[in-house]
Amino acid sequence: MRILCSIMSVVFFIALSFSAVAQEISVRASVTEATVPVGEPFEYIIEVQGSVGVESIQLGRLSGVEKRGESQSTSVSIVNGKISQSRVIAYTLVASTEGKLTIPAATVKVDGKTYQTNAVEITVTKAAARAQNNGSPGSNTYPDLVFIKPVVSKTKLYVGEATTVIYKLYERADVTNVVVEKDAKPEGFWVEEIDLQQGRSSVPHTTEFLNGVLYRVYTVKKMILFPTRAGTLTNGAYKLNCDALLTKIKQQRGRTLLEDFDSFFGSLGKKVKIDVVAPEIKFEVMPLPEPKPEGFTGAVGKFALNATLDKTKVKAGQPIAFTFTITGEGNIRSITPIPLTLPSEFETYEPKVQENISRQGGIISGTKTIEYVAIPRAGGKFDVGSVSFSFFDPEKGEYKTLSSPRFEIEVEGEAGLTAAVPMAERQAVTKMGSDIRFIKTNADLKYRPTPVYQSIWFYSSFLVPLLALLFVWMRKQRQEKMEHDVAFARAYRASPEAKKQLKTASDLLKQNKQKEFFAEIEHAILKFIGNKFNTDDLALTKDELRSLLQEKGVAPTITEKCLRILEKSEYYRYAPASETKDDLNAIFSDAEMIISELSKPKK
Repeated sequence: MRILCSIMSVVFFIALSFSAVAQEISVRASVTEATVPVGEPFEYIIEVQGSVGVESIQLGRLSGVEKRGESQSTSVSIVNGKISQSRVIAYTLVASTEGKLTIPAATVKVDGKTYQTNAVEITVTKAAARAQNNGSPGSNTYPDLVFIKPVVSKTKLYVGEATTVIYKLYERADVTNVVVEKDAKPEGFWVEEIDLQQGRSSVPHTTEFLNGVLYRVYTVKKMILFPTRAGTLTNGAYKLNCDALLTKIKQQRGRTLLEDFDSFFGSLGKKVKIDVVAPEIKFEVMPLPEPKPEGFTGAVGKFALNATLDKTKVKAGQPIAFTFTITGEGNIRSITPIPLTLPSEFETYEPKVQENISRQGGIISGTKTIEYVAIPRAGGKFDVGSVSFSFFDPEKGEYKTLSSPRFEIEVEGEAGLTAAVPMAERQAVTKMGSDIRFIKTNADLKYRPTPVYQSIWFYSSFLVPLLALLFVWMRKQRQEKMEHDVAFARAYRASPEAKKQLKTASDLLKQNKQKEFFAEIEHAILKFIGNKFNTDDLALTKDELRSLLQEKGVAPTITEKCLRILEKSEYYRYAPASETKDDLNAIFSDAEMIISELSKPKK
């Protein structure tokens, strides 16, 4: 297993290295706020895309701006086998003078090459007055930090013309638990929803600068609207609820803000509830112009018509099929079947309609196929006139009419009546012993085994996956706790690490390296106590160590034995050892016993 892990690690880092070579490196600078008051901290961010090998950063001369702090974060992601790397360095700056200031380009050395960022301009205003905030953060709104921006392809259009509405969520922080509180339900529109990937975390995001500020952008909703009536229409309200991380650093400034890409500073803040509402959009819908062509049924868009006849020469009583295919862009679903008029000698059935709709690229397109089946009941030559289909082209603002070719059909003979099938003569029931599944009169009763659904294996097939899910959930809970709870993580790793050190001490004892043996024993016990009780100060006096163990409820006998071993270990590290082999083995056994006793949970 270790060999496999080592091989996988080597392969990963080789792939990472090749990716770093192939990936283009770009460096850019931005600020969290383009306008800041005097004395208020803001973040100046340098983002390196394509590599994490940042060797040095030389900021330009900051005139009128003071540097207060610095933080860094590295990101490596693998999407569809492609590795992307980036490093973000965030500087906390404070402006001291009013007016427009320019933060000059910074020089960044990446993988042995030198790059320069762009210069960034900010506007510094008068110091903001500090107002007391008695309300809860969750009741406030943060329109400059988390907001929805609807993007519309057109707001002035004709009845039946398509317009695309995309709702984009802009955020400058770690936003989670995004829930749709009120979905947009436009009235007066035919709505086609465009399916997105489930869950915001699975949707790829982009980055975008607005007013000099860098945002993460997610597409949270996409729909295509076809107005069904003229007048002024709206898209309806769209509202989201989400959790956002407010940082303590920003709260101390007198106004609560979210950090840019707050995952770097998340451990310093707390989550609040935020309501995000998209502004309504007004559409000016124009009626279709008059006069409308004859046979127009309301189709709007760009279309083509194709008409085919499967046979032009048939016998009376045999079916023939007329197929009309409409292809193009527009509301394919709203197109009604093209009427087909045939001579009275033809019996016509209801048309069979099939649709193939595509929403690729946010455009509704596809085909609608209308198939008429008809049966000629008399012989002769018949002329079927062309069929017309009219639609309105909104780009040109005019109607267009498409016509199919004329069809000539030659029918041979007269349609005859179908011959009647003669009735079979009634016969008596004959008992047969060779028929399929014949009745057996002398069959023996046999034992039927327990049905599968009543067996223990059947129920186990349900129970095992549930237990597996429970195991995965518990493992994930423990992993999350270890990532966020330092004390728990240290205590969890204390015993395994101590056992490894004791194994090393045992090897040293076998090699008769007594000084190294005592040093390893001392280090194992002190490190175990530090991890177990989450303390980093291991340079404790004898009395302080005794007080710590008593405070943690350790038995006095264990405490005294621990102190004696530490005293001996410290002494023999610097003085000649005079202990016998049996004494050393006893000391090792006592160290094992101490770590074992301290590892036991409290009763």
